[in-house]
Amino acid sequence: MRLSKARREFVTAMMKDTICDAADSVLKKHGFSGITMDRVATTAGLAKGSLYNYFQDKDDLLQFIYARLVEPFMQAIEEIAAGDLPAPKKLENILRVTLERSDKHKGVIRLLMETNQDQEVRKAIRPRILRIYSDIFQRGILEGSFRPHNVAHTARMFLGCVTELFELQASDASDEEVEGYVGVLIDATLHGFSIHVQESLETPLNQ
Repeated sequence: MRLSKARREFVTAMMKDTICDAADSVLKKHGFSGITMDRVATTAGLAKGSLYNYFQDKDDLLQFIYARLVEPFMQAIEEIAAGDLPAPKKLENILRVTLERSDKHKGVIRLLMETNQDQEVRKAIRPRILRIYSDIFQRGILEGSFRPHNVAHTARMFLGCVTELFELQASDASDEEVEGYVGVLIDATLHGFSIHVQESLETPLNQ
């Protein structure tokens, strides 16, 4: 019996999810150097040939896994952005969520960065992320949390800092180094870098 188009799409989506779960299990058991299509197929209870009905190769599988991880992350930061917290607190919470999720899935992130499969996904979500950050910075200006500035530029800067967090997670950086980086970034987001000295104590640079 031939399946309807909707039924075929549903079955395909279910199979891809099953395969992704199997790939995640293989990754946790064997590490980023031990993930193979044979192991994924065995863990999923499929013949290796059947696996290629859903994914062309390992890179295709990894890109799908990454996309599946990205959407829940995007929904989480959109929920934070839509909340009632002050703008600086929203940015802090986004950083904490990013740290939590990148730590949980750093094996997948590292694999993707090694094969450059995350570039297309990054391109696809970049406008969406920049819009979220720009809206938060604009809200911060309106509420008096941030001084007036070009929010498009600060959104790009913040995205660059968050991207560096993923880079650290994918590298050999220790958990302490990554957490320290996030701590500095949170402090800079909330308080900036400048030390404001009383005018009476200031000394002109030419003296």
